[in-house]
Amino acid sequence: MAEQNSVISAEDKAQDILSLEKASIMRENMRGNMRGNMRGKGASGKNKKQESKKTAKKLSAKTNPKRRRRKILITLSSVIGAIVCMYLIVVFSNIPFIAYWRGIWIETAMTTGKHHWLATAFFPKNTIDEVMKNYTTNSGIVGGNDLLVMTDETKDTSDEKDVPAKEKRPEDILGQKELSVGDKDYAGNTVLVNDIEEGLIISEIVRGSFRGQIMLIDDPSRVFVGQTQYQNNTGMRILDMMEVYGAVAGINASGFNDPAGNGNGGTIVGLSCSEGNYWGNYLSGYSSIVLTTDDKLVVGDIGSWDQYNIRDGIQFYPVLIADGVQQVTGSAGYGLQPRTAVGQREDGVIAFLIIDGRDVTWSVGCTVGDLAEILMDYNIVNASCCDGGASSCLAYNGEITTKNCSWNPSIGRILPNAFMVRSKKAG
Repeated sequence: MAEQNSVISAEDKAQDILSLEKASIMRENMRGNMRGNMRGKGASGKNKKQESKKTAKKLSAKTNPKRRRRKILITLSSVIGAIVCMYLIVVFSNIPFIAYWRGIWIETAMTTGKHHWLATAFFPKNTIDEVMKNYTTNSGIVGGNDLLVMTDETKDTSDEKDVPAKEKRPEDILGQKELSVGDKDYAGNTVLVNDIEEGLIISEIVRGSFRGQIMLIDDPSRVFVGQTQYQNNTGMRILDMMEVYGAVAGINASGFNDPAGNGNGGTIVGLSCSEGNYWGNYLSGYSSIVLTTDDKLVVGDIGSWDQYNIRDGIQFYPVLIADGVQQVTGSAGYGLQPRTAVGQREDGVIAFLIIDGRDVTWSVGCTVGDLAEILMDYNIVNASCCDGGASSCLAYNGEITTKNCSWNPSIGRILPNAFMVRSKKAG
């Protein structure tokens, strides 16, 4: 028994010792955890304090009216300063690129009927005046002067000109039999229409930021000026005018009184002659674009029409080509606009040229120099501008084929007259 008690006592002591060690270890672990938690709480507290300080600063900045106003004023001042600097550079800089486009902008605005404000609202008068010094009507220039013959009533027999007899025209003067739609014409432009029966070719003009169409007519005797049937009252749409005259094609011709862009084509500017029937008054500041009884195109400052053998004609400017020499380059004071021109080759072929404009998605318009260059490519010897802008259009076979910038491009503006091509089918 004594041995058994001693053994039990020893086992109990061993268990007690293990229990004490475990308790000691647990206490140490608890102390470590408590110290860690205290340190974590301290760091977290610091972070929270820093975040609260930042939030307070932001709230202070937002809620402080003075600081907010100051920030807004600094931003506005910077923006206004940048705009003023840009304006001064655009208006007064002599950098060639800026000066060129400043001039184009002013010329374009000042040669429209109702958009002068696009120049006058942004540029000083002296700047506008300086740019518009380039504007010229190239007065005194005449192309084809030797083709004019004085009429019997005023003919000076001491300086009589020989009138050549009309020659028979070549059967295929435009080379249409060897040409198909989609081919390139002799100037390198794509053919859109090759109407052999009517003796017409229409080609597409695409150059840089502008596009349009050119029509070549085989026989100049078919080209004439048609006038509205309601002179001094209202004009007519080109398609209606063509129907009245039995024409297969036509382009706009004379300018007309157009206050604020609301003119109705009833009051013509300058003189117009349709197959010997005169309308309007001769203006000395305007060039002439006339067809003689010999079917020759004469352009420029020819003076009074009464003394010459003129069958059809209008007045407008500037002259583009005279006797084979290009008369204008660049914008020449006219800016970028939709444009219409008429010209003639040495062999008598007539050209109608129309460039669309005022549409940045299609064509912005061209300079008068661009017109002249295109016509030179077609070997035109005499040519002049007709009225342009929203009036510019080419009509063929009952439709307007160009994209004019009038309110209704499918019918165009009301016009006082038009250069037309009589249909061969009309007899």
